[in-house]
Amino acid sequence: MSKGLASKAFSGLKWTSASTIANAVMQIGYTSVMARLLEPEAFGLVSLATVILGFGNYFANMGLNQAIIQKEVLTKANIRAAFTTAVILGLIFTGVTWLLAPTAALFFENKEVIPIVQVMAFSFMVNGLSSTAVSLLQREMRFKALGIVETISYVISYLGVGVVLAYLGFGFWSLVYATLTQVTLTAIGSYFMVRHSVFPVFSWPAYKPLFNYGSKMSFLGILEYIYSQLHIILVGKLLGMHKLGIYTRAHMLVHLPIYNITRTLSKVIFPSFSKLQKDIQKLGKVYLSSITLLAAVLIPVCLGIMVAAPELVYILLGEQWGESIPVLQVLSLAVPVGFITMFSGIVCDAKAELNLKMTITVVYIVLLIGLFLLLREYGIVGFATAVLIGEVIRTGLYQYAMKRVLGINFSSQLRCYIPGVVNGVVIAAVVYPLSIFLRDTQLPMAVILACQVMASGILFLTLTLLFPHKVLKAEIGMILSKIGLKEDSSSYYGRIISRYKRNLVEEPEGV
Repeated sequence: MSKGLASKAFSGLKWTSASTIANAVMQIGYTSVMARLLEPEAFGLVSLATVILGFGNYFANMGLNQAIIQKEVLTKANIRAAFTTAVILGLIFTGVTWLLAPTAALFFENKEVIPIVQVMAFSFMVNGLSSTAVSLLQREMRFKALGIVETISYVISYLGVGVVLAYLGFGFWSLVYATLTQVTLTAIGSYFMVRHSVFPVFSWPAYKPLFNYGSKMSFLGILEYIYSQLHIILVGKLLGMHKLGIYTRAHMLVHLPIYNITRTLSKVIFPSFSKLQKDIQKLGKVYLSSITLLAAVLIPVCLGIMVAAPELVYILLGEQWGESIPVLQVLSLAVPVGFITMFSGIVCDAKAELNLKMTITVVYIVLLIGLFLLLREYGIVGFATAVLIGEVIRTGLYQYAMKRVLGINFSSQLRCYIPGVVNGVVIAAVVYPLSIFLRDTQLPMAVILACQVMASGILFLTLTLLFPHKVLKAEIGMILSKIGLKEDSSSYYGRIISRYKRNLVEEPEGV
């Protein structure tokens, strides 16, 4: 990466990280409170409505968000074309979804979901007004502005509107109104930060380059959405709303922290990858660095979640959610694999290798359906196991894709996972017997969880910073040189950084 691009990327990482941490803390609190105020069926109904609406989101956007970010030269006419299209499609899909909500509900044989879908359909209209502004903020790598908008909207919508309405007895409507409030505030805030032209344009040349890329992205997005939501669709269809509520809460406990970590990187990585789309060698190096760093964080975190699953469920959700513990433990292995593979998909997007990505996605959907049918007799744990097996196979398919697109051999790609796997296994091997001992002492669960988190954190920092695997060493050095920490012998912190970097280089290579 060029120095200017690297500087913007790392500045973006700092701001998106700050926003992500703030939102993650608030989401944990929000989830814990709402799980005690609402029944599992409420979460199941809203999750089902969200899945139904998700299909429309890809048609309503036509891939224009990614097209705005990916296009090397973006004109004012292109921006007006994107906004005009987004607004028109948003209005159309609001009306269509309202009318077709009863038909969608027939598939799940649940009429309660109809009014939820109809009210949440207004999010199409709101997203149509905001999508262009949000995409421009990402393209320009203005992540500070985007982080401020997202954090403020989350606080007001979920911690304010959502919790208050749930306490007042609004049931699942509290989840619905919180979501609508959040997308509305995001629309207002993002446009205030960008203030692009809202005048329509009716010249086809302004639309053509966006639709050439965006239409493929839209179709691909639908396929990816199907595979990402297939587990929720089938659990809701085959096992009912109660089981779906249990499943989605377990999925949320592992998905939420991992999503927040990867979201921080992906918002920066896609614009960065797009700017490097013509330099295969540099793009390959950045890709491998991204995978190495992400795996080094996600795998240990998820193995820690697997060990601490009982405490996490009982403390964050409550005793009535005990059925979700084994589901959470299986998903703790599946979710990180899927999120790490996501970066291979981003490379395909940036390189416009969409046909290859479509093929992989279709194969994965067929495979996942087969696995679900094979393991359905094991209930929601069987569905979670199907997701795990499917994600492992999908990773292999994408490694083949990266070999073809970037010329990176399989051994180089697999090597990126080693630091994360080694550190994760060590952490799990230490924390698991510690957890058994603490549970036998009948200590309060909050104390046990605090000990688990503390032990995991100390081990993670020790293994990552003091005894890093040789694959991780170069990446740590790169981060220190890019985030603005200089080797300044005149300052106390500068001397510490300089000494640490020397020790890192001189230290014998790790495991």
